[in-house]
Amino acid sequence: MSTETQVRTTRRALLTAAAGGAAALAVSAVIKPLPAAAAVAPMQTDTDNPASAPTGVSNSTADSDAFFGHGTGRGTGIDGSSVTGIGVFGVSSDTSTPGTNDRNTGVFGVAGDPTDVDWNTALTGVFGYAPFSPDSSTFATGAWGDSGDVGVYGSGGGVGVRGDGGLYGVLGQSWGQDTIGVVARGNLSATADTVGVPARALRVEGRAEFSRSGRTYVSAGKSSRTVGLAGCTSNTLVIAVLASSRAGRFVRAVVPTTGSFKIVLNQSVAKRTYVAWIAFTNPSNHLG
Repeated sequence: MSTETQVRTTRRALLTAAAGGAAALAVSAVIKPLPAAAAVAPMQTDTDNPASAPTGVSNSTADSDAFFGHGTGRGTGIDGSSVTGIGVFGVSSDTSTPGTNDRNTGVFGVAGDPTDVDWNTALTGVFGYAPFSPDSSTFATGAWGDSGDVGVYGSGGGVGVRGDGGLYGVLGQSWGQDTIGVVARGNLSATADTVGVPARALRVEGRAEFSRSGRTYVSAGKSSRTVGLAGCTSNTLVIAVLASSRAGRFVRAVVPTTGSFKIVLNQSVAKRTYVAWIAFTNPSNHLG
């Protein structure tokens, strides 16, 4: 089963409805009533149609589009802008269950063929889809948020942001020195502390993997070993424990330095002794 099929199946399960067929995209338009008596003039092509009141198109035929705009080449199909209001406003007012309406979606954006979207998008404010990128040097995005502050923000009564992926559920990446890819922050408010149940910043269900961790060994007759670690500094926090049972032996110290750290046992070992270690950044200065 392909990754794309797995994602579609997951979406169906979450929405408790079977996927829709390769149906044509239906667009719902909300037309606000005109204010009292406004002059009516026929719309013309190849020109701007100035108006002093809202202009709309209502279609009384069920399951039929109300309005469409098609651009040619790199032209824009529909362009909406506003000085202080909303540029484009999309609403699907039906809030029935996904089992009875699999397309009640406020804004539906597709880069590619709309009929490729053959799964349930019900009860979604904004849905974006893009196929796999044919260029291996880049990637396609269903939705892209960009800002000088927060690119994408999600808030919810249950989950603020959820990610489901064939490879990564959520990928966070930072740029530049002393930056952070993903921050997990619990609520540290006085209320949480008062009731004695402080919020947890991070919960891991299943296996956890740390790239700055590993297993090494101290050779027979030795009491220490130096391990190379890119980015390590004297401020890096390294924790190490014996991974072999050796009576009377233990890790006495771990001494980090630039590019490496040294594991020191309390005394030498008679045979090869394995040691497990993990390195963390010192939170006091974010170095290492």
